[in-house]
Amino acid sequence: MVDILRPARPLRVVKDVDVCVVGAGPAGLGAAIGAARCGARVALIERHAFMGGNFTAASVGSVCGLYYKNGGSFEHVVGGVVDEIVGKLKSQAKAIGPIPFQESAILLYVPWSAKRLFDDLISSEENVDLFLHAVVSEVVVEGGHLQAVVVSSKQGPVAVTAKAFVDCTGDGDLVFFAGGETVMGGPGQRQHASMQFFLQNADQNVALTRGIPNFGEIIAKHGQHLSRDAGALIPTFRPGEFIGAMTRVTNPDGTPIDITDLDQGTWAEIHGRALAEEAARFVIEEVPGFSGAFLSDCAPNVGIRESRRVIGQYVLSGKDVLEGARFEDPVACGAWPQEYHNQGRSTNYVHLPEGSYYQIPYRSLLPLGFDNLFVAGRCISADFDALASVRVMAPSMALGQAAGVGAYLLARHGKAPYADLRDLLETSGAKLG
Repeated sequence: MVDILRPARPLRVVKDVDVCVVGAGPAGLGAAIGAARCGARVALIERHAFMGGNFTAASVGSVCGLYYKNGGSFEHVVGGVVDEIVGKLKSQAKAIGPIPFQESAILLYVPWSAKRLFDDLISSEENVDLFLHAVVSEVVVEGGHLQAVVVSSKQGPVAVTAKAFVDCTGDGDLVFFAGGETVMGGPGQRQHASMQFFLQNADQNVALTRGIPNFGEIIAKHGQHLSRDAGALIPTFRPGEFIGAMTRVTNPDGTPIDITDLDQGTWAEIHGRALAEEAARFVIEEVPGFSGAFLSDCAPNVGIRESRRVIGQYVLSGKDVLEGARFEDPVACGAWPQEYHNQGRSTNYVHLPEGSYYQIPYRSLLPLGFDNLFVAGRCISADFDALASVRVMAPSMALGQAAGVGAYLLARHGKAPYADLRDLLETSGAKLG
């Protein structure tokens, strides 16, 4: 095949703002709200028809990284926008936590309710202009300064210009398109994907008392054919509904999916749905409480844990995570164990010492070589072992808020010094450690 050249043509600018946030997952929501509430005019660009990322599109069903164990109780290790969203879900009886899990704790939630909450939150922010069904395919950059992002739309390519940009794509797309430095681990050094699925009409009492407590033994005895040797059946607290988290989506040769590759991304979605069907059939046949259940759907897309990682001014390390590192420029904290989905069918956990948490530095949100570009979420500047902890949803949202506030400062004042960022984050209720 030969490359083709397309003719150059001017792009219509559909929005000129202070801060452009690309990706409306947990990090992007944090970034857009953080910047807007400081007074920035924000464009929030999302490729799906709804917001939430792994909260909704991957239907994770549990928020990880929200708590750390302190003595005999669990306390929030992140704050700010995260606390607001958790509080609203709980007030609607659509979330419950902390639920102890793996020497830490999780928050269980209803994905549909999170989807509608995000609609309401962003719609109520007067300073945010939201674009759904919008895929960023290019950037306009000169000398390390981003001028615009190019958005594919049904009317053709258009542009959004801004003074500052926040890459919350999860895949480091803006940094990659702009020629920045990124890395993607190979087999054994990149997390595998999963496909969540929904079961309806389960007998909730039997499932919670006889099925789920014995789930691990049932898989070990009867589930050797499944793609994963463990997992969870997560109650959504809607009658008879559970989310199945028990698949491992790989390439046919067992290597991790590269979601940035068209062929591999297509395989992952189709194969992921087949694995979800297989796992659901197993649950219905083998797990008490599910004999009358049925597979109602799977998540809108496969859940990606890791793809590109950006190289920033500081690369957070696995050593930092396990040793509870402290920094001179913290913007958020993390305490989730290092959770590895990278070998075979098993999931492995490396736990932080009890009562421990680590800080995440501002410098990990600043990609090398750019003067107006920030990054947040699972593509921040972190090594493979650090990302095994920091990639989860609660710290991603907190890091998004920090990046959004930093982008606001840069857009309005031409610089974003840490001292000013710290003051604004602390005022908003963020936990910096």
